[in-house]
Amino acid sequence: VLPEDFELNTESMPRDTKTLMASNPRELGFIDGYWYWRLRAESNMMDPENLPKKSYKQLCRDMGLAIVNPQTEHVLGIIELYEYLKSSPFIGPFGTIENPVLVPAIHQERVVGCSGGTGDSEHVPLWFRCQEGFLYRCGECDQIFMLVRVLYELPDGADPNPIDPDVNDVFDFKLLEKGNEMWNKGGMIMWPTAYDALHGTELGGQPRQEAARELGA
Repeated sequence: VLPEDFELNTESMPRDTKTLMASNPRELGFIDGYWYWRLRAESNMMDPENLPKKSYKQLCRDMGLAIVNPQTEHVLGIIELYEYLKSSPFIGPFGTIENPVLVPAIHQERVVGCSGGTGDSEHVPLWFRCQEGFLYRCGECDQIFMLVRVLYELPDGADPNPIDPDVNDVFDFKLLEKGNEMWNKGGMIMWPTAYDALHGTELGGQPRQEAARELGA
């Protein structure tokens, strides 16, 4: 999710942006976190001198995006597998007690439809609820089904979104000030977000309303 997906008006921006940008983003609420990542992302995008020099990992972190690592690849693989399995018909050996048809699910229950085997063994789909911990026999063809939950768990105490050791996660407030000087000069405000962040205004230089101050305080 990116800031532009649910863009907030600048009147909700906290007045003390210097303290905001020195905060730990993991400890911020929704509005403060929104403005932290929006200012950090825009400050890096509006720095044409250093933007091309950034590594992939550093740019992802500055933009508030997840860095691709083995953990995220594993999670995405599970999601893609489940999305495929939940929309595709099961094709395989006839389910028996020794080798039941495995029904993948992320919950403890899933609706299953059995159409039997092939040829003369095929029958009208028979629907039933398959729950975790039980074997289910089709009432028409005696085929056996078993639900298997698709889960991904982290070890106790593991961070689900660890910071890469090669990434600098401290925002330099001078980057915001530098961008403001570059883009907002000569009476022209070409980057209104930075101007409002540094001058406590809204909408590119207009005084903030009292009600808006309470929201962004």
